[in-house]
Amino acid sequence: MASCPNFSELEQRTFIKFRFRTILEIPPKSIHDELVTICGEDALFYSTVRRWVSLFREGRTSVQDGAPKMSINTDKLSEVKEYVESYPNSSVEDVANHVWISTGSAHTILKANLELRKVQVRWVPYCLTFPQKAARLQMAKTNLATYELSDPRRLLEIVTGDETWIQFKPPIRKQDGKVWLKKGEVPPAVCVSDFRAPKVLYCIFFDGLGPVAQIPVPKGQTLTGQFYADVVLP
Repeated sequence: MASCPNFSELEQRTFIKFRFRTILEIPPKSIHDELVTICGEDALFYSTVRRWVSLFREGRTSVQDGAPKMSINTDKLSEVKEYVESYPNSSVEDVANHVWISTGSAHTILKANLELRKVQVRWVPYCLTFPQKAARLQMAKTNLATYELSDPRRLLEIVTGDETWIQFKPPIRKQDGKVWLKKGEVPPAVCVSDFRAPKVLYCIFFDGLGPVAQIPVPKGQTLTGQFYADVVLP
């Protein structure tokens, strides 16, 4: 395309930015009509005008063509960051619709600018209280102190484990259990609350060399110390 005698392509893009970024947010068709009046047949195509208006609406500030395709402004970054912190399970489409940007722009902000990744939450049968966690920590420290002066290989003899409910059917879709996290952050745990779903209770114990016992608990069986001594760890 020949250069416009009055406006270069760079100047035309600057004109588009100026006309759109006014309070009135002049639509692409009107801006294109104005360019045609000024540049005639050398005006940018309407599709090009519409594309640049879309980029400026999403937060682009540069009028230079080519990479980078978009420069995200601070307001958009803040909006996306606040929304994801409030709704960590949100999808890229949710973020884009809330902030009024394209899904591609939302993905760029989440991955490149905010350095987030979406990971699956950890499912646990129940959530421990702080006193329960403190008691387990103290027990672990006691065990370590007991074996500290012994042969380090004896640590392999420590048997640990727990019981867990294995559900026949996941309570929610796996995709719905994903959250946005920064690199290095630990996925949150989600408590299983649907006790009506078909499931089986499993006892799993292991030492430093691998599994010791993997036993499905019979229906109606009460878990007691005697059951562990007689069945799980004979």
